[in-house]
Amino acid sequence: MKTIRLITSSILLLFAVQSMAVAQSTDIKETFKKHFNKTVQQVQETESADKKRMLLNESFTKMLEAVDRIESRANLSEDKIAQLNSFKNGISEKKSELNGLEGFDEVVDEDLDDFSEYSQDFMEQADRTLTIGLTTALLIVIILLLL
Repeated sequence: MKTIRLITSSILLLFAVQSMAVAQSTDIKETFKKHFNKTVQQVQETESADKKRMLLNESFTKMLEAVDRIESRANLSEDKIAQLNSFKNGISEKKSELNGLEGFDEVVDEDLDDFSEYSQDFMEQADRTLTIGLTTALLIVIILLLL
């Protein structure tokens, strides 16, 4: 009888630990997607091209700063750091494209709505995911809100 209780308790404990581990992980890209979706909505609701460009620049800058802080504070494996750097490079590329840096032509004012949707598609279609702890996810959300 004691053996059955021990086995049952062990199995329940194992499932509880596994459930907690899964519940406390989040996909960093989902956090960034939600943030950028709000930016795209703001861009499309704005009439001024300068304001649109400013909103996009601020959003890209916030995401890059959040990634930098994640890199410096989170204890990530080499594989996850490589994935994070790949994502960071994609965001940097979009920011450079928006501003006409690093060999890109600057996005013209008339195309800012389309560019915001194009950048949103980049976020949606990125093939890599990076799973991080809940504490780091909360840190990302706080950073994006404060910046």
